[in-house]
Amino acid sequence: MQELAGLQRKLGASLLLLLLGVVPLLGGEGAAASDAALEPELVNLLPAPPQAPERLRIVSFNVHYARDLAALVETFSQHPELKAADIFLLQEVESYPAEGASRTRKLAEALRLNYVYGPARHTAEGGTHGLAILSRFPLGDVRVIPLPRNNLIRKTRRRIALAATADVAGRPLRLYNVHLDTRINTRARLEQLRPVLAAAREQPVAEVVVGGDFNTNPLYWLLPILPVFRSNQAKAVDEFMKENGFAAPFREAGTTSNKALAKFRLDSIYTRGLRVGAFAVAREVKVSDHFPLWVEVGWPPEEHAQHEP
Repeated sequence: MQELAGLQRKLGASLLLLLLGVVPLLGGEGAAASDAALEPELVNLLPAPPQAPERLRIVSFNVHYARDLAALVETFSQHPELKAADIFLLQEVESYPAEGASRTRKLAEALRLNYVYGPARHTAEGGTHGLAILSRFPLGDVRVIPLPRNNLIRKTRRRIALAATADVAGRPLRLYNVHLDTRINTRARLEQLRPVLAAAREQPVAEVVVGGDFNTNPLYWLLPILPVFRSNQAKAVDEFMKENGFAAPFREAGTTSNKALAKFRLDSIYTRGLRVGAFAVAREVKVSDHFPLWVEVGWPPEEHAQHEP
């Protein structure tokens, strides 16, 4: 009887989430066949800085389509922690031909940064939706990594990781920006990450950053539309990354979601071959449904052996 009552409570919680709109209703959405043919947009607007910094500050932020570019520019330019950033890993960036230039380019030009935009899929409005990396340092060796596709019943989408190498005063830093599926369980989430780690192992670059929106919700999904509580996906991803040689500074960082009904740690930044210094989640920033997070790493790497903060 206790097990039946527990199941009823879990189903009741799931139905409540459905009614409140945390979980979408049934309906189909597939990826366009041409999505896989989308090409990244790489532009280096600035020359390399003349000197290497003593540390690098890296930001990861799901910008929720980047509709309000003026607000993003103001945030990145004036926020005391974000304005010092050297590299931005941005998720949910969109681009529309009618706007004259990609939103990533407009943001990069306003902030005077180099950039690469990697579209993952077409949108119903005739644009594209994807990932971006902005950097004070020249970017190159760009690669779009297709990630395993999960059938979510509704809003099944093509997922990618966007990889690029930043030339930091003559020394490479490999960057991987990811955006994983929403309504999947731990095993499927780790499988989506495996191509990123495989790509990182193939690279000769020892210093690596993997960041983005991992969508690590604390739910177990009986179906992709029916969640049951009591799962710690964030902890599982942290442990998986640590097993593969990455530090996980945000493991106790708390929520990165700016949604009233979903106070979860969805986002993270992992590092390999770098000494992690300060890091934080900037929860005072309200321009998206996620909060930005940032981490500082020592540079040059040979002077700072990696440690677990």
